[in-house]
Amino acid sequence: MMKKILTFAIALALAFYITLPNLVVAKQDNLLRIYSWEDYISTDEETGETLADEFEDWYKAKTGKTIRVEYSTFGTNEIMYNELKISPGSYDLICPSEYMIQKMINEDMLEEYSAEFLDETNTENHYVRNVSGYIKNLFESHQTKNGKSWANYAAGYMWGTMGFIYNPDKIDQNDIVHWKAVWDEKYKNQSTLKDSVRDTYFMGLAYVYSNELTTLATQFKNGEINSQQYNEQVNVILNRTDDETIAKVEEALKQAKKNVFGFEVDSGKNDMITGKINVNFAWSGDAVYAIDEAEEQGVYLNYSVPVEGSNIFFDGWVMPKGANKTLAEEFVNYISMPENACANMDYIGYTSVIAGDEVFDRMVDYFELTTAEDFASLSSAEQSQLTAVDLSYFFNDLSDGRSSTVYTDVVGRQFYAQYPDLDTINRCAIMNYFDNETNEKISILWENVKGTELPVWVLVMLGTLVAIYVGQIVAKKIYKRNRAKYIAQTRK
Repeated sequence: MMKKILTFAIALALAFYITLPNLVVAKQDNLLRIYSWEDYISTDEETGETLADEFEDWYKAKTGKTIRVEYSTFGTNEIMYNELKISPGSYDLICPSEYMIQKMINEDMLEEYSAEFLDETNTENHYVRNVSGYIKNLFESHQTKNGKSWANYAAGYMWGTMGFIYNPDKIDQNDIVHWKAVWDEKYKNQSTLKDSVRDTYFMGLAYVYSNELTTLATQFKNGEINSQQYNEQVNVILNRTDDETIAKVEEALKQAKKNVFGFEVDSGKNDMITGKINVNFAWSGDAVYAIDEAEEQGVYLNYSVPVEGSNIFFDGWVMPKGANKTLAEEFVNYISMPENACANMDYIGYTSVIAGDEVFDRMVDYFELTTAEDFASLSSAEQSQLTAVDLSYFFNDLSDGRSSTVYTDVVGRQFYAQYPDLDTINRCAIMNYFDNETNEKISILWENVKGTELPVWVLVMLGTLVAIYVGQIVAKKIYKRNRAKYIAQTRK
């Protein structure tokens, strides 16, 4: 009887699992279900209330309607993607990264933003009115396979670069401007690799093709190619996935593995603060966090984007099929208000896609910068102590004709991580998503690089199964021994 019950339970569980992908959660008009990254929205440290919670009050004041926000978080793009595949319709608004947005668009998983949301003449449209022209052009210039642009499906949230957090007291600054620092035996066991195949493969590409990238940079510097041609070629190189390239990157990463302290996803920035490592391959927002935290402990860290080229990433708001578009679009507009964009940057450390006067003024005050207007009034001796940073590519629409060039006496720290200069932007590429065939090849590369290392959950499960198996053997032996004793006693 017990076996029949167990068999039925297993069959029922399997049937549920098999049909799970077909379960679509119905949307509710008064409910907004958001799925985003952990620690990725401004949160009041005393009350724990986030901007998502405050949105409920804002929406009621605007419309008179009561709504509820359910805010859930994920740790990786892949976890988010699998969740949506298993349970379509579970969320109304999600915040994936650029390569995952491309993948979801091409797999027809997303709703388009409404014409009203994209209407630039709508005075209540905070996103379209305030988004940086650089981000706007980035989204509109990239088309999907159906001929529409990313802007039809995604609204930007945060963006940044990838580079190195490093301790300038331990690492030669002439070395850290190149990706090869991770391979340099001089820094053995002092750096880390990201436990993320996409990011680490990207770094491997930059290392393998460093000579080609350097030649391109020289051609651009000498005026042989313009900035658009330069950036287009960098994007081509840093998205190569042919068999020869994959083999070269695999070998390079195997060599890097021998030289680094280990793999990490989120612990690297804290290891930099404690001095456990001296170089961390990191996202710019994590660099800001590490630099801030280390400075409080009297440790001064810097951030560098290698000269060969790097990744420029962005996370954006997209709506899965069947989403509550009305509430989702309202939330994107709300979170794109300049005051909310500034609150998010102060809390998260990443850079908002929102530009304009309010964000520019916040940047100037926060980093104690000198504006072009104030710079003109300084003495030549004072001016010589400052470095000019041209941010016209990002703040290209300031009021009253103000210049978006600023001046700073601190180079390579928080300000540079949040607002890279134009030279850095020119040498940064966007990651393209992998199709299924390429993804399989890169997965094999990653298995070969990582070796026989297994995820912790696999080790735990194997350990549990071994313990159960051993326990069963021991239990059987005890049972047999006790039974033998019992039989011997009854026969006396």
